[in-house]
Amino acid sequence: MAIDHDHIFKQLVEAFFREFMELFCPIEAAQIDFRHVEFLREELFTEVRGGRRKRLDLVAKVRLKAGGERFILVHFEFEASRKEQDFPRRMYEYFSQLFLRHGLPIVPIAVFSDDAEWTQPVPDFFELKLSPRSRVRFDYHLIKLSQMSHRRFLKSDNPLAFALMAKMKYTRRQRVRLKADFLRLILRAGIDPARQSLLVEFVETYMPLLAAEQTQFTQLVQIEETYREVHQMVTTYEKAGVEKGKLEALLLLLENRFTKLPDEVRRKVEKINSSQRINELLLAVLDAKSLSELGL
Repeated sequence: MAIDHDHIFKQLVEAFFREFMELFCPIEAAQIDFRHVEFLREELFTEVRGGRRKRLDLVAKVRLKAGGERFILVHFEFEASRKEQDFPRRMYEYFSQLFLRHGLPIVPIAVFSDDAEWTQPVPDFFELKLSPRSRVRFDYHLIKLSQMSHRRFLKSDNPLAFALMAKMKYTRRQRVRLKADFLRLILRAGIDPARQSLLVEFVETYMPLLAAEQTQFTQLVQIEETYREVHQMVTTYEKAGVEKGKLEALLLLLENRFTKLPDEVRRKVEKINSSQRINELLLAVLDAKSLSELGL
């Protein structure tokens, strides 16, 4: 299944908006009153040359501590190529349409999350020269994750950094231990379970391990005490996966034995949260003559 990069990054940055701004735009972050942040869901942009309509990735209206409002525009780019030398112009077009529509100051940010090595860096500005006396210069924040060293963030107290390090620069040989390190940092960050889950899922998505690496990872978190929380989390996830697999197997057996299951029975089975009860039904289903015999 293809990874929906846009959704993953947008969800993550919305959930950790303050952390994102403090991590990459600290000067601007210091001016923002984060109690007043509004995400604009339906900001559409018309590509000037192509004429297509698309939704801007992330637009937030924020209130400033000193008074007034401004927009934060975050564009995510996942498929970098040589044509991205034209990217600054596109970023300027996004910025211009948003400014013309609302008339508020805008902080423009571009996040490149691809793994490609740039032979020629993408400029973080766009300049339009009309004449010797007339020109426009547009600057924006450019974040190329794969060109950042993860070492810069290992001692950070910013929980978002612990997940984004999964997309930063490291060698394949470091991958197993670093994954354990990133997960350990996330689990010790002291954030609520919902946001913690987003960070863990991000690392799992962007640091997949080969079979041999997964074996090394499992052994590492089992043996070394420093990864105690990671081992507990992995064990919990594995147990949940096993229970889910048993439940799916039970539903399949029931359908094979009694043809189509009534929706009410299916809902009842899906709500079973006792491992012992699932095991009992798996043993009994083949000899049962009716669903009522199984208490379903």
